[in-house]
Amino acid sequence: MKRFKFQWSHGSAEVLSTAGMLYRCVFTVDGVPFEPLARADWAGTRLTGYPGHLRELGGEFVCLPFGDGGISDGVVTEWRGIDLSTQNQVSHGPAADQEWEIVEARDEGVTLRLEYPSDSPVKWIERRIDGVDGEAAIYLSLTVAARRAARVSVGLHPIVRLPDRPGALRVTTTFITGLTYPATLPPGSARAVPGKRFSLLAEVPVEGGVEDFGLLPFDAPAEEVVQLCGVDGPITAEFLDEGASLVIDWDHDLLPSAQLWISDSLVQESPWFGRYRGLGIEAIASAFDFAEDVSIGRNPISDSGIATSIAITPALPVVISYSLKAHTNKK
Repeated sequence: MKRFKFQWSHGSAEVLSTAGMLYRCVFTVDGVPFEPLARADWAGTRLTGYPGHLRELGGEFVCLPFGDGGISDGVVTEWRGIDLSTQNQVSHGPAADQEWEIVEARDEGVTLRLEYPSDSPVKWIERRIDGVDGEAAIYLSLTVAARRAARVSVGLHPIVRLPDRPGALRVTTTFITGLTYPATLPPGSARAVPGKRFSLLAEVPVEGGVEDFGLLPFDAPAEEVVQLCGVDGPITAEFLDEGASLVIDWDHDLLPSAQLWISDSLVQESPWFGRYRGLGIEAIASAFDFAEDVSIGRNPISDSGIATSIAITPALPVVISYSLKAHTNKK
């Protein structure tokens, strides 16, 4: 694994060749360091037997194809005609597992590239990460070059750290429809009722009523996944006790949904052991984190008019632009 560090007028960052991960990012907001992204306490310990993104879990990375799959328990009626037990060959695809090549190192950024296997419709992908002079911001882009015409699921996977105090992180955005996970989510302790719709993050259906999924962390360990369909603006993660916010924005025409993954001290299997805390704010063209076969085929989300995959063609690479920006909470 190789590391590349860079800095600019309003911050510094560290990028890993493993999973091409933006591993660490410290913004300078009103002269104060602000580090909003999560990082696993096992990162850097040279774990073996896990995909690259899990070995260094945190920061921000690319997923292509997005998801893992392997779900078979408690599937709600609307999804029962689809085989959710299929799995991607590698969780979140080669992008989130392999060693990327650093093809250009700049004073204020870096470009990385990854060649895909010869049997993949994807030929290569490239991502550019740059600090923005004069701003507490990082601009990123993902370029996908095709070997042949196809549809693929794709996601961008920043993970925001969770504060210690319950309710100290406010998450806001606008979207058309929210969906709770349509099956039993491992380890089977989810608060959200499977297969339900909602229109506000403050009103996610749970047993006995609703709960505010936009005010985190909860007052107890949690493992939750919801998908926000038709997101039409940025997602803001406001750290209420720190006076600073992270704003995540992207090309919503290409990636029309966001999956929120709340992982807070509940998963006990290795390497988590009940220690991991983070909020994935994942811009996606995918059906939840199911296998790519589910996302590129018909499913209840795509049938509703929300794309769960993107089209790629050898004629022209697809470029997805996105950004991470920090600012003060002061009005």
